[in-house]
Amino acid sequence: MKHRVVVLLVTLAALVAAAPSALAAPPTHEREPIDATFTDEASCDFPVEIHLTGFILRIEWVDEDESVRRIEVFPQGKATLTNLDTGESITLNAAGSLHVTENPDGSFTLVGTGNWLFNSHPETGEAGLFQVSGHWVASVDAEGNEDFRFAGHVGDLCAELAP
Repeated sequence: MKHRVVVLLVTLAALVAAAPSALAAPPTHEREPIDATFTDEASCDFPVEIHLTGFILRIEWVDEDESVRRIEVFPQGKATLTNLDTGESITLNAAGSLHVTENPDGSFTLVGTGNWLFNSHPETGEAGLFQVSGHWVASVDAEGNEDFRFAGHVGDLCAELAP
């Protein structure tokens, strides 16, 4: 009998210790349609209108260590860029995914895969508009130190749209 009481108390203690994670809120799921147009006058030597269409799927949850985790996917994303001086335009596949981890100490990590629009070259830092296809990781530690790594292809969109 004494052995059963000990086993019962140990089991009860384990259940109580696991309760916060078991009772944590379930992940949230959102689907957000995107149909946005804006003008970028700083990245190229001419103004560029950028029109994004598609939808974003977003799933967010909190880990046991209280890190906020999020996955954002832009599965059918399209971007149409137009040189407003010439009317020249290109339409790009902008589908990609982003994995975000925000830690309680203020540090965070972003991991992107697929196709992305960047306003600076991921390897050189050169200003412009670039389509980045591949895999990238950006992180900032608790002290504010930044790190960026990239593997993939970079397309110069200002050059493609230039007169």
